Amino acid sequence: MLLIAVSFNVFVFAQKDESFGSISKTQIKHNLEYHLETVALTGSGPIAPFWHTSNRQGLPSVNNNSGYMHFAALGSMSLPSGIVMDYGADLGVGAGGQSDLFVHQLYIDLDYKWLNLSVGMKERWGELKNSRLSSGGLTWSGNGRPIPQVRLGLPEFVRLPILDNWFSVKAHIAYGRLIDDRWRSERAAMPSMQGRYTDKILFNSKDLFLRVGNPSRIPFQVTLGIEMYCLFGGTMHNRPLTGLEVYEEYNLPSGPAAYLTALVPVNEPGNQGKENGNNLGSWHLSLDYLGKEWGIRAYYEHFFEDHSSMIGVEYKSDLDGTKNLVYYGFRRNWFDGLYGLEISLPERFPVSNVLVEVLNTRGQCGPIRKDQVYPIIEGVDGRDDMYNHDLYDSYSMSGYALGSPILVSPVYNNDGNQCFRSNRVLMYHVGIDGGFGARWKYRAFFTNTTHWGTYENPFNEIQDVTSCLFEGSYLFSDVNKWRIGLSVGFDLNDGDLIGNNTGVMFTIAKSWKIL
Repeated sequence: MLLIAVSFNVFVFAQKDESFGSISKTQIKHNLEYHLETVALTGSGPIAPFWHTSNRQGLPSVNNNSGYMHFAALGSMSLPSGIVMDYGADLGVGAGGQSDLFVHQLYIDLDYKWLNLSVGMKERWGELKNSRLSSGGLTWSGNGRPIPQVRLGLPEFVRLPILDNWFSVKAHIAYGRLIDDRWRSERAAMPSMQGRYTDKILFNSKDLFLRVGNPSRIPFQVTLGIEMYCLFGGTMHNRPLTGLEVYEEYNLPSGPAAYLTALVPVNEPGNQGKENGNNLGSWHLSLDYLGKEWGIRAYYEHFFEDHSSMIGVEYKSDLDGTKNLVYYGFRRNWFDGLYGLEISLPERFPVSNVLVEVLNTRGQCGPIRKDQVYPIIEGVDGRDDMYNHDLYDSYSMSGYALGSPILVSPVYNNDGNQCFRSNRVLMYHVGIDGGFGARWKYRAFFTNTTHWGTYENPFNEIQDVTSCLFEGSYLFSDVNKWRIGLSVGFDLNDGDLIGNNTGVMFTIAKSWKIL
């Protein structure tokens, strides 16, 4: 259980959804904390239990006997000018994982009023999700290691001073780079991969969320949003780009035009090519009841890989070859998505939150797509192959899915394949957390997922995976902040996707407040 807490101090000229205090006008205020965490995993089975590895910012290894220790210094400084600087350095050592030494976080954030500029590697979680209980967002989940990036935006919802403060917005734009070149090249060196891989991959993300509601008057709010991500640029090795011609080394576009195309991925019909990058994203809808003691949230996240699943349209050609947009609406893949219901209970209860989720990715706009080899007049935009891509292999870093881990990350593949073996799934997930007093905390997961493989490579037999987690921790005192944790997890798999695994994770952590 990750015990790093980062303090965000964002100050706005408009009213915000939450109050973050005020800056002293006469002096600089400092805050600095140290965090130390040691984690050891042991168990039986081919790998570590699924929930001992997933949605933990890429820190634990999939090996069933491994461990790591990391030390973080996280602080903030408030200047009289109104600028707030947050900073952090988080370094670690590991055994049985991908790296013996690693940098987990290294960042500087600058906040002025409602605006935030973040530079570096920093832990980030999925939008509108409970990071402790959710199975993970479909576009971003917090399953993989932080990506170094430059990020500009509104990190929290900011109330707009119009229409009686009923509208709030949050948004961001970011550019970065994946740092898993060594992992990709090592996996590609396996005989089955024939040296095919792409490295030096660039990264873009952006989102926009609109919230309607004024809880001070009515305890309901509605949130709508879209987030989009793109992998672009980089150098591909031993891959065909067009036709059957294989390039030993080919540099994909990475100039200013590529950065602009990643930000605004709009092309004329028929001009969208592989070199435009791997674009994907999701729509969000959240309905919240904010009671004085109780809270209820219902949410839906719809993932898309292209225009057909994003806005329900296809390019249709007439007999003259002219392409036209045809709107298909809810017939195009809209039942694919993550459906969730979360209930927050009063503090006096031993159960704090109960969450139920259903994930369906079986549609993906259907099993057929247009093949340029055959003279098909009417275009067919199906077989989206969620998270997989011809040039970038998969939407992952160091093999860990950047989206939902439920689709089983490429890091689990034993043959070097960097793609997702199964992206057509139906999942049922339950998460519960709570505590007894201020010192005892717990959480528990039950997840059942049925896997069909992919449209390109379906499984011969449908595989069923059940993963459970039981985790507890104890805080010795508020003064020295020593914490110990024990977690037991297991997987039951009737195939070879992850196998049958049982394991124990033991955690010792301590925090110091220096300033």
